[in-house]
This record gives sequence, C-alpha cells and structure tokens, in this order.
Amino acid sequence: MKEKGLTLIEVLVAMGIAATAGALLLVIIVNSAGLFTEQSSKVQEGLNSNDTLSALRRDIKQASAVAPSYTDGLTTYSSNASQLVLKVSSIDDAGNIIDNIFDYFILYLDQKAVHLKIFPDAVSSRKALDRVFATNVDNLKFQYLDSANPPVEVISASAAKVRVTLTLNTKIGTGFTTSTATTEANLRND
Repeated sequence: MKEKGLTLIEVLVAMGIAATAGALLLVIIVNSAGLFTEQSSKVQEGLNSNDTLSALRRDIKQASAVAPSYTDGLTTYSSNASQLVLKVSSIDDAGNIIDNIFDYFILYLDQKAVHLKIFPDAVSSRKALDRVFATNVDNLKFQYLDSANPPVEVISASAAKVRVTLTLNTKIGTGFTTSTATTEANLRND
C-alpha cells in the first residue's frame, strides 16, 4: 500500500522554486522603485526649471527697461551677465500704473539660489520683497538683445529683450544630473 503525501525531495524542490521566484520578484520591485525615484526626480527638476523661468519671464515682461544699475544703501546692483536690474512701473493701490515712477526688480544668483529682490518707490503700493525662486542652480546667465530678427546682443541699457539661461544640478538616485533651460522675453517698453 502506498502512502499519500509528498516526499522530502519534492518539498525541497518546491521550496527552492518558491525561494528563486521570491528573490526574482524582490529584484524587480527594488529596480522599479529605483527607476520610479529617478524619473520622479527628473520630472521635479523639469518643473523647477519651468517654474523659475516662467517667473523670470513674467517679471521681465512687466519691465519698462533694463536699468544699468540700482543702489540700495551701500549695495549697488548692476545689470550684467549674472545680474539683472529691471525698471518696472510703480502701481497705486488700485493696481494702476503710476506715470514716471519706477520700482526696481533685481534678479541674481547667490549661493546656488536664484533671488528676486523688489525695491518699490515710496509712492508705490508694491511691497518690498526678497524671494528665492530656485535652489541647486549652477549658473544663471542674462543676455541683452535688441528687437532685430535675429536678435543681436547689445549693452543692457539698450535691450528690448532678455534671454535667460538657467543651469540646474539635481541629485537623482546616487548621482547628479545637470540640465539647462533657456527663455526669452520682450520688455514692455511703454
């Protein structure tokens, strides 16, 4: 008479197959999680550069001109390849433009962070501001262009358009990746 059940060999073979399948499944899950983290970091990097460039573009479009410089107390900001001084029309409490009165927007890179400082005129209803737009920025470059087609680089005071190039360095997984994004915006010039 034959007994029913599994032999020791059959149980060991089944356990070996189950352990191998479990190990393969674990490898797939770990690799998928790493890929997800890497792709999420890349998406976030793209969003950060887009948000920063959109904000810079909006501020440039508000400006009447690029100012050669602006002095606040002992600090002087000058428009150059790494710093932008925008002359923006002041606004009253109702949001209307005040003729011939200007606020100054300063955009610059400091310790891997893009900063915006707003220095409003005394009669302007715009608030003073010191804001960080983005961090992990390796380089911020401004180019001053005329209105010709194709545009030609000019000195900052005669610019009709500004090109901004932003280089971000972001940690993705165990390494770092560098991405560069560029935008151009025409000044209001009114």
